[in-house]
Amino acid sequence: MSDGNGPRLNAGMTVALLAGAAGVVTGNTVMFLSAVIGFVYAAYQFVSRTPEITVEVDRSVSERSPRPSEDVRVTMTVENYGDRAIPDLRIVDGVPDQLGVVDGSPRHGTSVGPGETVSFSYTIRAQRGAHEFEPTTLVAKSMSGTAEAREERNLPMTITCDTYVEDMPLSQLTTSMPGHIETDASGEGIEFHSTREYRPADPMSRIDWKRFARTQELTTVNFRESRSASVLLLIDARSKACIARRSGEPNAIDLAGYAAERMTAALVRQNDLVGLALYGAQPLFLAPDGGREQVARVRQELEKIETPRKTTSGSGLFGAGRDERIRESRFKRLRKRLSSETQVIFLSPLADDVAVSSQNGSTHTGTP
Repeated sequence: MSDGNGPRLNAGMTVALLAGAAGVVTGNTVMFLSAVIGFVYAAYQFVSRTPEITVEVDRSVSERSPRPSEDVRVTMTVENYGDRAIPDLRIVDGVPDQLGVVDGSPRHGTSVGPGETVSFSYTIRAQRGAHEFEPTTLVAKSMSGTAEAREERNLPMTITCDTYVEDMPLSQLTTSMPGHIETDASGEGIEFHSTREYRPADPMSRIDWKRFARTQELTTVNFRESRSASVLLLIDARSKACIARRSGEPNAIDLAGYAAERMTAALVRQNDLVGLALYGAQPLFLAPDGGREQVARVRQELEKIETPRKTTSGSGLFGAGRDERIRESRFKRLRKRLSSETQVIFLSPLADDVAVSSQNGSTHTGTP
C-alpha cells in the first residue's frame, strides 16, 4: 500500500522479514518459524482490506421506444480502470417497477481484474407509458468477505412505450364542422370544386376575377369542403376478451385501452370528435367531443377500466343468459345515444362469435 509520500510500512510483513532474517543469521529455528506469524498477519490484512470501486458502468438497451409487450434486451458493461483487482463485485441494476424481467437477471456477481471489462444481459417486457431506470447499486467485497464498499451509480435512461398514430382512416360519414375529410359538398375549402353565378352575399375573395377580366361576368368559385368526423371508440371489455398471447403480457383489454388512448390523440389532432364506451358488464360512456380536455377525459376513463371476472362453469345457463341480456340491453341503449353521424371503431380480439356478431350488427361500426 502507498500514499502520496511513498510506500506505507506493513507491520506484519516487517516483523516477518526481521524474524526470518534473525533466525537465519543466528541459526535459531524457533525465531525463524515465528516469522510465519508475521506473514499470516500480513496476509490477513491483504484479504480483509476494504476494496475500492474503481469501475465504470454503462447500460445499453436494444430498443428505447418499444411496442407494448415487446421484449427489450438490457446489457450492462463494467470496466475496472484501477490497478488492483476487485475479487468480489456485485451489480444490481435499477429495473423500473412496472417492467418485469422475463429472461436473465439484473443481479450479477463477478471478479474484475485491472483493466478488465465484463458484461451481462437480461430481458424486460415493455408496458405502455414512460419508465425510468433507478440507480445501479455496486457492492465490492474483500477477499475474506469481512469488508465491503457500496456505491450507487445514476445511469439516466427512460424507456418510452408510446406508439404514435400518424393517420386514422375513416369513412366519409362526417359532421357539419370543418375538418380533414374531403367531401363531395361544395362551399368553403381549399380544393377547387365548381363555379356558379355570383350572389350579392358572396365574399369578394371567392369571385373568379380571371374570368371577370375575360368576360366581364361575375362568378363565384366553390371549393370542396373538408369536414370532421364523430368517432366512438368501443372497447370489448367482456371476460371473453381478457386474453393474452402469453403469460406476463398485457391482455387484449389492456392493449385495446392503449390503442384507444393513441387513437384519441390522433383523431383530436385531426379536429375530429372522439368518444369512449365499453362493451361489457362495466358501464362507461363518454360522448364524442374534441380538444385537449377530451384527450385528458379519455385517459382518466381508461384508468378506471377493471379486469372482468372470468366466467366459470358454475354460473349456469341462466346466469350466462342473464349476462347476455344485460349486454344486449346496454348495447341497444348505446346505439340510441349515438347520432347518425357517429362512426364506431370496435376494439376487440374477436375471441368469440358474440364479438363478431356485435361488430356486424351495428350500422355505425368501423374497422375492428
